[in-house]
Amino acid sequence: MKKFKLGIALGGGGARGLAHIGILDALAKGGLSIDAISGTSMGAVIGALYAVDADERAVEKKVAGFITSGPAREAACFFSKKASSRPFGKILSAAKQFFIMNRAVTGPSILSAEQASAIFNEFQVPETFDGLKIPFYSVATDLGTGDEKVFCSGKLKAAVLASSSIAGIFPPVQINGSYYLDGGSVNSVPVSALQPYCDFVIACDVRPARKIISRFDQGLAILSRTDAISSYKLADLQIEKADFIIRPNTHNIHWADFKKMGYCIEQGRIAAQACLKELKKAIWRAKVRSLPGRLFSKNAAVLSK
Repeated sequence: MKKFKLGIALGGGGARGLAHIGILDALAKGGLSIDAISGTSMGAVIGALYAVDADERAVEKKVAGFITSGPAREAACFFSKKASSRPFGKILSAAKQFFIMNRAVTGPSILSAEQASAIFNEFQVPETFDGLKIPFYSVATDLGTGDEKVFCSGKLKAAVLASSSIAGIFPPVQINGSYYLDGGSVNSVPVSALQPYCDFVIACDVRPARKIISRFDQGLAILSRTDAISSYKLADLQIEKADFIIRPNTHNIHWADFKKMGYCIEQGRIAAQACLKELKKAIWRAKVRSLPGRLFSKNAAVLSK
């Protein structure tokens, strides 16, 4: 009989994505074994690290090392929204914004490829997909075609970097002649990447809270708002395809606020624990529904890559 396969899709969200560590920890301690993982952006980073040996403590340790590293601290400070109320602090904030806008207009990204690589190397993601304990699928956006690209073999480090390269901030990543960026543009919580292989898919949604805005005075703000609405609505439709959704209370955390690591992980753990009983019931019902198909399936029980 074909094995019932449980997959988990980890969404993007920068620092908010650290909640995935707490979710994975709670599910493992709750007796649920993950058979496949997909990830976008930070979800790809956490997913790749967890897929190595399904050890959430090892993932947390590596992420903590990243956060305390020099390149990561510099980047977090650079993109933080916090600004000093003192006159000199305001001058520095204005200068920083001018620098950001200048780099964004005159070049492909604010950070160089070397800076992006230095930051990303701190995560210690393995070089290739070979040897992963759990099948893993990294989702990125093909900048040339606009299509979704799912990586599941070859160079893991490059695939995760591509999935995590935020447009305008990090430069596109070249893989086999094509250029890729953050997968959040096409699939922020990649449920669909797992559906061909799994009988039940859990979606972990760590998107920011949707802001209510009542006044618009600039055309650029209106364009930005309409683009944000389209992205959010697309993600809503994609996430609804999941069999179960976990939404940690991290919606108001800024994507670059990695100092909130402990809080985000704990919120992920709390969210997963709160719905664990309901989740297990949903999985049991899915196992019953899928039993005839799995019983007479000719497919191999091994998850195909």
